[in-house]
Amino acid sequence: MRPGIAILTAAAAAALLVAPAAGLAGAAVTTPTPKGPASALTDPAAIQSLAADAYTWAIAPEFVYRFLKYNALKTAPVNMLGGKGTSAAAWNNLATNAGDASVLYLNSMIDLSGRPVSGTPNGGTKEMVLTVPPSATNYYVVNLLDDFINSTGTIGTRTTPSKKSTSYLVAGPTSKYAHMRVATIDGFTYRVLATDTNYNWMLIRIRADSLVPASDPASVNSINTSTVQKFAFNTLRQFQQNGNTPIYPSSTTPYVPNAQQLNRAEKWKNAPTQALAFFAQAGRSLALNPLPSRTTGLGNTPMSALPAWVVPQANARNLFQNPAYGQAHALRLFRPLGLTARGYFVPRNWGTDQLNALQAGYQQGQASVASLQSVLGVTPATNYWTYLNTNIGTYPNSVVGYLMRALVVAAGGSANVPLDAIYAQGNNTDGTSTTQLMGGNTYKMTFVPPPGLSATTPPFNSTIPPTVNNSSGDPKGFWSMHMYQTDPSQSAAPFITQASAQNLAYSQANVPVAAVSAANDTIVVHAPSWGGTLIASQPVFFGTGAQAYGLQPDTTYYVASTPTVTGKGKKATYTFPVTTTWKQELSPIVQMDGQAVGGVPEQGPSGTPGPIVDIAAASGTLNWGPVQPVSQLGSQQITSGKLAQNSDGSYTIWFGPSLPAGAPATNWIPTPSLASLQQIYGAGAALTAPQVRAMLRIYYPTPGSNTAASILQPPDGSMTATWMIPQLQQVN
Repeated sequence: MRPGIAILTAAAAAALLVAPAAGLAGAAVTTPTPKGPASALTDPAAIQSLAADAYTWAIAPEFVYRFLKYNALKTAPVNMLGGKGTSAAAWNNLATNAGDASVLYLNSMIDLSGRPVSGTPNGGTKEMVLTVPPSATNYYVVNLLDDFINSTGTIGTRTTPSKKSTSYLVAGPTSKYAHMRVATIDGFTYRVLATDTNYNWMLIRIRADSLVPASDPASVNSINTSTVQKFAFNTLRQFQQNGNTPIYPSSTTPYVPNAQQLNRAEKWKNAPTQALAFFAQAGRSLALNPLPSRTTGLGNTPMSALPAWVVPQANARNLFQNPAYGQAHALRLFRPLGLTARGYFVPRNWGTDQLNALQAGYQQGQASVASLQSVLGVTPATNYWTYLNTNIGTYPNSVVGYLMRALVVAAGGSANVPLDAIYAQGNNTDGTSTTQLMGGNTYKMTFVPPPGLSATTPPFNSTIPPTVNNSSGDPKGFWSMHMYQTDPSQSAAPFITQASAQNLAYSQANVPVAAVSAANDTIVVHAPSWGGTLIASQPVFFGTGAQAYGLQPDTTYYVASTPTVTGKGKKATYTFPVTTTWKQELSPIVQMDGQAVGGVPEQGPSGTPGPIVDIAAASGTLNWGPVQPVSQLGSQQITSGKLAQNSDGSYTIWFGPSLPAGAPATNWIPTPSLASLQQIYGAGAALTAPQVRAMLRIYYPTPGSNTAASILQPPDGSMTATWMIPQLQQVN
């Protein structure tokens, strides 16, 4: 999600869209077989300029089309819930882009066209039924996004607080129920959530504390049982055939892609390097998702009559219009390139010069958006953080809106509306590239008690992030700090880093190992209690008895291969060897804007172990436990009493490759350095010095106020926000 408080003028945004750019990686294209009508646009310079604009406009529908293909193979088939409620986002799982370890994710790519969908029993429908659990106390937010990554609906603690389960009818744009706010079908009443395009993306975030023991009510294990397993997503027919009750997914049989599906998914992982492939995907997305009309769904409904779960489009005043309505004029501008509502067709009269100009414009658009990401809204008034607190979540159908939309897609895929969540990024310490955050450096930021660095009137500087709180003073949502490793060549980046497994401050090695085999260099343990199954790459560590078995106590090891499972249920045992290193796959190094980028460990379950640890023959108790990686810290650690407080009541969070001198380990987020990566991959490995990005998330922030601290704009418009994020400070 892309931060940025400043809003560009249309003229400034237009200038940025066509700013000169050093070429990204990509070779000249050859002339393909002409497929479309001749174009009056043949001047290469004009083609390049228009192609740069077209990239900015089309990146959203291209992304949703490609992301649907990717997730349908890797996460769950279309129109089904995917994601693991038993594990938080981590460096070794397939969490969504820029995964947040402060929540558990459920995800679904949705097709409500009514056409059959291969690979899933849930295709051929225009309606789905989403059943959600109570939201009054267990925080969650359901974000429904259309083919242009506009939020069309938000369900959860802020908008629909409830003490009982509720079923919503998610209706496609051509559903006969799309114009209703509430529908009674065969005696059962649904709240209706209509969307304006056939393709949609539903992302559900459920708050969970990944840094407390499994027995804690706020733990991943507990929240999975109490909340995650209470979500269901069924076709209307399935729901009705089950007696108007939901069919909940089986927690014991999550979707597991096979090798062939994983291999097929790779082609959809990253944005194309070639303009023709990009525009072909964008055109396919447009053909499958006709732009809505003025009266599609709830179009022309008075704003005062909108249900709480429906998201108004940007700058709405009196009447609601679907967020994707109003783009027809922009799309017509790109017809000379061959991009239309029917798809993409290469003009038949274009030759090599025109196609190379299209490629150059595509690369120019990519470079312009990438360069703007780290500087948008960065000023001393934001303490050099960048974030958006308006015109995000839903986007104005204007030059500025399309640019904001492109920035969000490039930064991580999608955004909530500001009332639900604000994402702020720190890429440097003073707003310049010379102070780019590097994983090998040490940084800190301090949250002070109110009113904030002695301020008596807004803006209030560096206080605890302002949130809507419960009667105990704890956030109804949460805030959290992450540090990611970036890779501009990878659409799936930024990545949670393996370095997070090096902080053991929140982990406990207090479970006896069932058996040890020195002959096979394996250990045998009972079924883990935290809820997830043991997998290869799982970080573990040992406590009591470690040295007797040739192991180092309080040291991170990794499960070296898929464990052998014996027995079932609670009596099951897992047998596996361990290793001191785990080698993730490295992204390829490519040239971008004249710099070498890539060489970054890619987040995910793939990789290879280092040497198997030689376990010594011994007797006596050996205790072990899972490592709970520290990739984020925030309000949940304050609520649990784990985050150490300074003597003046402030909280300092530290980032660095090793525990900073004088810093409590509970307040440290480890980062990867080039030296630490070379220890894993070897000095000759294709690596680059790790660039990192800080991200602050605030879910359910305090609404905009003229007098109180808020990251949202005050109603009187006197300033961009009444609260300033603490500045990142380099320590070493």
